[in-house]
Amino acid sequence: MSLLQPAETKGILSIRWDDARKEMGPDAISLSVADMDYRAPQPIVDAVTERAAIGNYCYTYWDDEYYDSVISWFKQRHDWIISKEEIVPVGRMVESLPAILRECVGTGANVVVPYPAYSPTPVGVRAAGCNVIPWGLKFDEVSGRYEFDFESLPFLLADAKALVITNPHNPSGRVWTREELTRIAQIAKSAGTLVISDEFHMDLTYPGHDFCPYLTCVDKGDPAISFTAPGKTFNVAGLETANIIVRNPQLREHVRKAIDDAGCHNPRYFARAVTVAGYGQCGPWLDELLSQVAQRLSTLESTVASIPGVRVVKPEGTYLAWIDFRATGLDDEEIDQALKRQKLSLDPGIEFGNGGSGFMRINLAVPASIFDEAMRRLAKAFE
Repeated sequence: MSLLQPAETKGILSIRWDDARKEMGPDAISLSVADMDYRAPQPIVDAVTERAAIGNYCYTYWDDEYYDSVISWFKQRHDWIISKEEIVPVGRMVESLPAILRECVGTGANVVVPYPAYSPTPVGVRAAGCNVIPWGLKFDEVSGRYEFDFESLPFLLADAKALVITNPHNPSGRVWTREELTRIAQIAKSAGTLVISDEFHMDLTYPGHDFCPYLTCVDKGDPAISFTAPGKTFNVAGLETANIIVRNPQLREHVRKAIDDAGCHNPRYFARAVTVAGYGQCGPWLDELLSQVAQRLSTLESTVASIPGVRVVKPEGTYLAWIDFRATGLDDEEIDQALKRQKLSLDPGIEFGNGGSGFMRINLAVPASIFDEAMRRLAKAFE
């Protein structure tokens, strides 16, 4: 029996599905937003249900079993050795990033962000009172692969206090190599720049593309932070549990102060249950998910191959794919409307800022019954 079970999408106040149905009708298909259409693993459901049944929804704290589950998962899945002291548990990155930037680099600082960018990142930078400095990724038109523009990075960091990257990259799906991350670390160290690596999709990679934690590419004293979470891994983002990893002790104290000052000094009530169950029992569920996502990608590539002027930027990680519509000659509004006439919703590339025009992002963590119909609509939209 499959460990993956389709998730309910109706009557749950889902931003992704409800917005699409309000706009296009009850039979709309939404493959936007990075939520899965699979139920969370049963051990997590059981742990959350048991926790909910207690009925005393008190302030709580993190215990040794919580920390041990994080440490064990990182070692087993990524050969990444961390200590309890290096972990700063939080709820969400979007609330933590502005607090950390205000504490560690100060308002008014310049913060470099690679583009196209996961949209909450620049929003979080601006919420801290900092300035977003776009760092455009290079797109190789022949290979269809994104690369860092290392030639421009020293110039940008010379006048910046921080750099925020996503690894694996959202929306393109690039999994940055150890060589690439080490080069960033060297340039950032020379500039004295704080590097924050958003690694929420760390567990979601394709065969042949291993996730490399940014902190394994820097010296222990270098100013560097990694954001990690089980949310994307197990489809529990709405339960809000995450971990900031900071090796530098002085920087870690600043991060703790920032989190405390932001009022995030207690975990969400279900954080421990989700994390311990997910990291402790749900590896097989994740392995099956990755297999299913690979099948969806294959179906997408087959569908797109029949549409003139459209290609898939082959992802190396995440359960998202980046589709290139530029050669169709259609503008962003025309692409979006062609899809919506078929009652199909994707994430417009322009929502990811510079470099996103002419692209769309699609969610692959979807059962075949939904995805196959979505592919029929995608092909029909560009007949």
